[in-house]
Amino acid sequence: MFRFSSFLCVLLAASTLCAGQLPDGPTLELRPGEKFFRADGVPTFILGRNPTALSPEAFDDRFRSAAAAGERLVRIHFTYSPPNERPGEIDADLLTAWDSVIDRAEKQGLVVLPVLGVWADWNDGSQHESWHAWDNNPFNISHGGPAKSPAELFQDSPCRKLWFRRLQKLVTHWSDRRNILGWEVFSEVDLVTGASEARAVDFVEQSASVIRAADPMKRPVTASQAGINEWPELLRSHAVSFVEVHPYADGKYGGNLDDMILSSVRSRLSRYDKPVLIGECGLDSASPRGTLEMASRASVGIRHAVWAAMVSGAMNGRALWWEDGYDQFEKVDLSSHYNDIASAASAFAKGIDYSGFAPLRCTPSKGIKGAILGNDRSAVGWFRDTECTPPNWPIRRLASQQVTLDLAAGRWAIEFIDPVSGKSLGKRSYTAAGNGITLEIPEFQDSIAFRLNAADAPSRK
Repeated sequence: MFRFSSFLCVLLAASTLCAGQLPDGPTLELRPGEKFFRADGVPTFILGRNPTALSPEAFDDRFRSAAAAGERLVRIHFTYSPPNERPGEIDADLLTAWDSVIDRAEKQGLVVLPVLGVWADWNDGSQHESWHAWDNNPFNISHGGPAKSPAELFQDSPCRKLWFRRLQKLVTHWSDRRNILGWEVFSEVDLVTGASEARAVDFVEQSASVIRAADPMKRPVTASQAGINEWPELLRSHAVSFVEVHPYADGKYGGNLDDMILSSVRSRLSRYDKPVLIGECGLDSASPRGTLEMASRASVGIRHAVWAAMVSGAMNGRALWWEDGYDQFEKVDLSSHYNDIASAASAFAKGIDYSGFAPLRCTPSKGIKGAILGNDRSAVGWFRDTECTPPNWPIRRLASQQVTLDLAAGRWAIEFIDPVSGKSLGKRSYTAAGNGITLEIPEFQDSIAFRLNAADAPSRK
C-alpha cells in the first residue's frame, strides 16, 4: 500500500532541524531460530503501527500516542524522492528530515523498520493500478534518469546499479542507529511493473547483499508482497530473514480481518519455518470512502484483528494502514479514533515470555471461534462470538461456552481478561491429565482472552 502526495514538499520544508546526539536507544533483537523479537532478553509479542505525517514535527503526536499505548514498533516508508534528486544520490534536505523522524521515534522508545523501496514509485499504471508514481520517479528517463521502464529495476542495468548505490548510502548512513530494527528492501515488490517471482528473488537477494555489507550490526532483512500474495521462492530465500504479510480483509474474507490474520500467519509459519511479521493490514485495501473502514462499528473488527494477531504466531500486531495516518491523504479521519485500540493488548502481553510459543490445538464451542498459542509452560488464547461479524459487528452476551485445549499434563492456572477494558474476569485452576482440558468460559460480551500458566513449572528467562 502506498500513497504518493504533497507530503514530500512539506517534509523538505521542515527539514532544517538538527538531529543532535542521542543516548543508546531502544533495541529489539531477533535471534537465529526464534520466531519472536527479544525485548530485554525475553522473546515477546510487540505492537506497532505505520505512521506517516506531513513534517518531522507532526510525527511527534503519532509517536507519543504509540508509546502511550504500549507499542514498540513503527514501520516507515523512507521512499519519497524529489523529482530533481540525481539517481543514485540522496537529497541532503530529505535525509536530514528523515534523520529527525528517526530521532523522534527513538525519544519515544520506539524501534523503526525502514521501508527502502515501494511499489508505487516503480509502477506505471499500465495494469490500471489505483496508485502509481512512475511519472514522478527521478529514475524515469523523462526526468533525466536512466530508465525507460520500471522493469529495468529487475535487470542488470544502469538503473539498478544506481538504485543499489542509493540503497547502500541509506543503510550506511543509518547503520549505527540502535533503534533500527531491520531493513525492508521493498514494500509489495510484486506490484512493480514487470515483476515476476524469479526477477523479484534475484533483485531482493542482491539488495540484501548490499544491505548486509553496509550494516555492521547484521540486522534482519525482509521484503514484502501485496496482501497475502505468496511467492514461495522469495519467502524461502536466504535474503528474507522473516516473512511479511499485508492482510486486507476485502475479498473472500468479507471484512473478517481476524480470520485472515490467523489463516495467513499460520500458513506461512508452517510452510517456511520463519518468523512472520504483519507489515500492514486493514479491513479493506481500497480508499476508505464507502468501505468497511468507515463503518460505524469498524473499531470492533479492528480490535478483533489486534487480538487475533497476538494468538496467531505473528511477531507483532496492530500494524494498521489507513488508521495510522494515511487517511489524511484521502481526506477522511480514521487515525484519531484508533490511538489506543491496542492498549489493552499491550498490557496483556507485557511480561509474557514467548519462548517457543507455537499454535496449539483447540476445539471451541460452536458459538465462539479463535485460537491459542503457547508452549508446555504457558499459553495465551483469544476467542470471539462467531456472530460478531461485519458489516455491523453485533454485540451480545454469551454464556455456557467451552474450549478444549491440548495442554501438557499438570496443574494450570488461568486468568480471563476482557479485551476491551483489559480487566480481569476471574481466575481458575485446572488439572490436565495429558489428554487436554476443557475450559469453562465465563459469561462475556463480544470476545474474551486468557492467560494460562503451568502452576508447578518454573519460569524461564
